[in-house]
Amino acid sequence: MKMKKSLIGIFVGLIVLGLVVVGYTIYKNGQKPATQTVVEEEEPIVAADSAIVADVSFSKVKDNTIVLSLTGLKSGYKTVAYEVSYDTQGVVQGVTSRPLEISGKDTFTRDDIYLGTCSKNVCKPHTGVKKVSVVLEFTDLSGKKSQLSKDFDL
Repeated sequence: MKMKKSLIGIFVGLIVLGLVVVGYTIYKNGQKPATQTVVEEEEPIVAADSAIVADVSFSKVKDNTIVLSLTGLKSGYKTVAYEVSYDTQGVVQGVTSRPLEISGKDTFTRDDIYLGTCSKNVCKPHTGVKKVSVVLEFTDLSGKKSQLSKDFDL
């Protein structure tokens, strides 16, 4: 009978100890100051300078490739990124770029925008493309962003 009482005493002691630890943890977590999440608001993207002219045409030297040309940059931009979308056989496809360095340039040309998919050095062209939509995002020298969107018939 003494053995049962001592086991019950140990069991009760462990439960009390567990409750003390849990209570202390809850108490300490309640004492922490609330963390505030700071959400940085991005500045709205405005229309690009109207002096910028974009043009898209099929490459004369590379199959299923388009050439993107920009003029009127006035050396006023650090980067440009593009998103090209097009319809091929009823499916919308696209090509995007990372921001490309254009500091100090009045003009910019990208002549290797392939309209197709490539995997393991095997490329499959998307055929029947007659129109592309281009969205250009510029970052000026002060870090402000602007955007130009245009559709092109090829």
